[in-house]
Amino acid sequence: MSQLCHAQDKYNFVLYIPEIIHWKFRVTDAGGVILDFKINPVKKLLGRLVNREPVANLELDELSSSAWLSMDGRRSILDIARLQSKKTGDDIDEAARRIVPFMRYIANRGWIKFKLAERKPASLLALN
Repeated sequence: MSQLCHAQDKYNFVLYIPEIIHWKFRVTDAGGVILDFKINPVKKLLGRLVNREPVANLELDELSSSAWLSMDGRRSILDIARLQSKKTGDDIDEAARRIVPFMRYIANRGWIKFKLAERKPASLLALN
């Protein structure tokens, strides 16, 4: 039975642990996160032509910033959803429904990667 549960957990996305790959970000005084990106040389040239400085950053909203700062390489997506649900007062299902598309988006952009949470033996789970 436990092998079956472990096999099912392998495909459960909320049990994956996100790890930040894109470390060029800054935190504002208000607690928001701004991701900084390298400016494309073509954008630099076009910026000079129109006398504007090109900007290559992305400011995350409050919930996205909170999720970004919660990614420490140890918390699973489910753990982060629990933190979000406590902050917003929503139930865990609603928080997970919001956070999963965000995690998929930033993973597809190459800003984070995932690892599968290591499963604890049943004897350790009984002790906790």
